[in-house]
Amino acid sequence: MAISRDTIEKKNWGYTLLRPYVDFVTKTYFRTTVHNLHHIPKNDIIIFAPNHQNALMDALAILATVKTEPVFLARADIFKKKSIAKILTFLKILPIYRIRDGKESLKNNDQIFQKTIDVLKKKNGLVILPEGNHAGLRKLRTLKKGISRIAFEAEEANDFTLNIKIVPVGLDWTHYSNFQSRLFINYGKPIPVSDYYEEYKSNPPRGMNLLRESIAKELKKYMIHIESNKYYEMFNQLRYLYLPHMIKKMGLKNNNQPNNFYAQKKIINDLNQFTEKKPTEAKSLNTITLKYVHLLKELNFRHWVIQKGNFSALGLLGQLILAIFLLPLYLYGSVLNYLPYKIPVWVTKKIKDPQFISSFRTVIALILFPIYYIIMAIIGANIFNSGWITLAYIITLPFTGLFAFHYYIGIKKWFTKIRFKFMQWFKNKHLLEIKKIYAQITDEMDKITETN
Repeated sequence: MAISRDTIEKKNWGYTLLRPYVDFVTKTYFRTTVHNLHHIPKNDIIIFAPNHQNALMDALAILATVKTEPVFLARADIFKKKSIAKILTFLKILPIYRIRDGKESLKNNDQIFQKTIDVLKKKNGLVILPEGNHAGLRKLRTLKKGISRIAFEAEEANDFTLNIKIVPVGLDWTHYSNFQSRLFINYGKPIPVSDYYEEYKSNPPRGMNLLRESIAKELKKYMIHIESNKYYEMFNQLRYLYLPHMIKKMGLKNNNQPNNFYAQKKIINDLNQFTEKKPTEAKSLNTITLKYVHLLKELNFRHWVIQKGNFSALGLLGQLILAIFLLPLYLYGSVLNYLPYKIPVWVTKKIKDPQFISSFRTVIALILFPIYYIIMAIIGANIFNSGWITLAYIITLPFTGLFAFHYYIGIKKWFTKIRFKFMQWFKNKHLLEIKKIYAQITDEMDKITETN
């Protein structure tokens, strides 16, 4: 049975069967860690309110980590094509119309808002991205009025008996499009809409604004939020650069999540106080941080190379021997998986908005990989005489593909380490300079984090 907007809140077997596969692909594309899942109230009417940085992937992140079948609200312009609209509706996404969609279209929101009441009553959860649109910034932007309006209109239509809870959700992507980069999903404590009933009844605009401010305040606790505009780039760089030092300082055992999150929040908080109290020193730190970033680009290095700072020749030799030993497995995996891994990259090369890249690649992968592996299975069945060999061949296809990907990344890192080692041996002036700047920055950050 096809999903229509009229029945979007109801269970659909096609959606139910497809969903585990979609969740699996999402968690494979982004290595996902979920924190504070216990904050989601059971048997309550819930609106999820995540920050919005990575287009469709923000919605898929929620979908992959909750047990219910939530319905999502998205901007109406992506529904323009009928074929796309059908797919989005099947994925349980409803449009919200804005003034830029045309003044006449705003009346369509009345029907959408009515449908959200049906969704809420079903207790599957409604997901509203309260910033309205996405942006690749580690910053919570001004929230739109829609989330407060929907919550209060639903309550008002039901004599304020729904007791809706709004759950803030912090989403943190280490990279918005790179395959196998990391995603941290942090569920916040629920905000009862009932806390604002009286204010809303006496003054609706004020009640909605107070609720919206509360959502923003709580959401900032559960996401990486850099308030400073003037020093945004400095904050964004230092939360990575100083992270290993802060983790040790805080006595955390490893650099896994949620430790990374808490350490980064501490770095940002300390920098906030530092830039307010010592503007001259802050300007100086900003200058050397930006210089450090500039030199990184010139040397074509990433933070981790400078952070580790030294690679033993014996260790590099051991890595090379292991890489040579595993080379046949890499060749097997890369040759047999080259097309499904490369086609999504080729197709998305011309996409201008970097936040849409992973969304398109994920959708392409959802369709492409099963088709490709079915074709390869048929080819294998016709080549091999043994059923066991055919089965082993089919099973190894996806695993060796993933292995080949990580092997390739490992080899790239190995050559980077070798290049660093040679530059170190020959006392490259740019490398000496960047190491000196790194030491300056860490010394300054040691003082800042001790003071605060």
